[in-house]
Amino acid sequence: LVAETGRMSDAAAGYKAATTGVAFLDSSSRGRLHLSGAEHVDFLQRLSTNDVLSLNVGSGLRTVFCDHRGRIVEVAELCRIRADSTIAFLASGRPQSLIEWFDRFHFGESMDWRDETTMAGQLDVLGPEATRVCREILGLDLDQPTFSRLPHDSLDAMRLDIGGNAGARLWGHGLKAAGAELTAAGAPTISDESYEMLRVELGIAGGAEFGLEHNPWEAGLDDAIHLNKGCYTGQEVIARLDTYDKVKQHLVGLRLDAPVSVGASVEVQGRTIGAVTSIARSPVLGELALAYLRSDHCAPGTAVTLTDPAEGNPVGAVVSDLPFHG
Repeated sequence: LVAETGRMSDAAAGYKAATTGVAFLDSSSRGRLHLSGAEHVDFLQRLSTNDVLSLNVGSGLRTVFCDHRGRIVEVAELCRIRADSTIAFLASGRPQSLIEWFDRFHFGESMDWRDETTMAGQLDVLGPEATRVCREILGLDLDQPTFSRLPHDSLDAMRLDIGGNAGARLWGHGLKAAGAELTAAGAPTISDESYEMLRVELGIAGGAEFGLEHNPWEAGLDDAIHLNKGCYTGQEVIARLDTYDKVKQHLVGLRLDAPVSVGASVEVQGRTIGAVTSIARSPVLGELALAYLRSDHCAPGTAVTLTDPAEGNPVGAVVSDLPFHG
């Protein structure tokens, strides 16, 4: 019990730093691919949902790789670092799955890819003070569009947007020195648990929400879909879902009366309408969850019941808008 209390206290302290000041997260375990070659942009264009051809050097965007049913294979944040190379940051942390997907559709294009996940570290700097600290300590100007490359002499960096605050992702050369400078400036390293509290509270879909069970519309990835670009795998299904309003479920927030486990079923009047994908105990808002629910039951304020096989007893909950608000 003492260990559990201490762990939660540390997680809450990290959460506080990330929501009131500045902190950084070791995001090295999340997948990172380096794509290169004269035709790598064309390849990404025909395999994913967003208009990758619109990317100028130094700019970035979010895109989704889908199967022929329009289901999510992977979600990636792309940053075009040079004319012939782009970095893809993967939401799931499973780079091998996307590499295998690339292998299926690579038909001799002039391109190559390299898994950099284990080659070098990666840090995410976040919090309302991130802009100031990145400028004063690291010499990074975060006043750039989201997913843009941030110019720096010795550091690879990309602009992030987390909960309405500018942040930065750092990787490659100079990372160790940057981490030491942030620590010396008083920015703590937060745990994955702290970040999970923040992610769920902000309603940010992550690896747990992405997979072949769901399509991009259901996951709230509207910003990653370009409806007027050329053909790509899954395009017909994704366009039809939008045109005919056929999206059958949506990712929503749940305010819980008690803790539950991931996978708990969500029910209304004894009928299953969805399942929990992520959980967190927010130090401010209490027990929270993300869940996919049938569209008819997604209105904020809808009362639902969760059945958790691990806990046994039914748990009451209320549907909430995302992000959650106090």
